[in-house]
Amino acid sequence: MNLNKTYDTEVTFNRRWKLLADSTAGLLICLFLYTGIDKLYHQSQFKDALQKSPVLSGYATLLAWSLPTSELFIALLLFMPQTRKYGFKASVVLLSAFTLYLSYMMVFAPKLPCMCAGLLESLSWRMHLALNVVLIVISILGLIACGKRSNDGTRAPPANQG
Repeated sequence: MNLNKTYDTEVTFNRRWKLLADSTAGLLICLFLYTGIDKLYHQSQFKDALQKSPVLSGYATLLAWSLPTSELFIALLLFMPQTRKYGFKASVVLLSAFTLYLSYMMVFAPKLPCMCAGLLESLSWRMHLALNVVLIVISILGLIACGKRSNDGTRAPPANQG
């Protein structure tokens, strides 16, 4: 058995998982930086939109600060390899909560207030829901990829059995 070939296969396998983890983290970092900064930059409009929500109006002031802060914190967690796993978990939680809220509002609210950032405003509510589901899947894939590779993306070579 060729041990070097086995080692090369393991390293290549780990590099693919690292690439997947890095790529998904990069995508989510861009998303959360963009939406978090946009919400803080347009703080009053975001708070007004939250106040128009029949479900969230009582929490508008708290959410107007905590949501963008959470998005920026998740981006920071995803940026650092040591905390990336927690960033993916937080991403799944935040995106799932928003997806559940959006689903509820689509069923029970006659008019939905728009709290979207910039480019996302042009999406229909159904498209936004589909995008969120895709982002949740991406977050889960990133979380799986973090668990499939070692900390530095490589493994020690196998011991020479001779």
